[in-house]
Amino acid sequence: MGQMVEFEKNGVKVRGYIATPKWGGPGVIVIHEWWGLESPLSNIKEICDRFAQEGFVAFAPDFYEGKYADNPDDAGKLMTDMFENRMDKVDAIFKASVDFLKECRYTSPKKVGVTGFCCGGTLSMYFAGKFPDLIDASVPFYGLPQLTKIDAENIKVPIFFILAEKDEFVNNDEVIDIAKKVWKNGVDVKVKVYSGVTHAFLNEKREDVYDPCRAQDAWNLTVAFFKEYLT
Repeated sequence: MGQMVEFEKNGVKVRGYIATPKWGGPGVIVIHEWWGLESPLSNIKEICDRFAQEGFVAFAPDFYEGKYADNPDDAGKLMTDMFENRMDKVDAIFKASVDFLKECRYTSPKKVGVTGFCCGGTLSMYFAGKFPDLIDASVPFYGLPQLTKIDAENIKVPIFFILAEKDEFVNNDEVIDIAKKVWKNGVDVKVKVYSGVTHAFLNEKREDVYDPCRAQDAWNLTVAFFKEYLT
């Protein structure tokens, strides 16, 4: 359904995967896990296709710019390098991606949500605080707030935090504390902690952690949340 594309906007080169619905719809930026967009362990392209089937224009920017990993050691190095050394470029890619979606002829209304998983969940929280005027809703999946500063006081868009009870990487209490701070901003906040599952339970390419029942429920809630706030 989708395809890889490359474009340049305001001097920023961006590559990524886009999937469009038949009749158009609002936009959703989908942010990859620590594996990278092109990794065989990534299901981000499939998620974009599913969003398109639900009536969204989905775009997954490649924040690793062509690099990817197929093992935890290399994935950790790529993610650490991004958060420690490349956030200015990451910000630029994100802003260019939002502009790209809003200018896309399939995007109507011109609203954009952001979602992501693992390191992408972290960026979904981060972007909601860094660029509250650029997006209209955020759904971070098991994001790791220890990776970068999350400006909770500046999150002014509806946000839905999705967590796994047995997550070995994410301190759920820290994410819930962020949700409490956002709630004080007067915006809609939701938190869902899925019992009995661990990190990356939505990734069907990870048979060791994938939970089809809870993954489907989380997907349904995500689609409903975006339809409520983007249409």
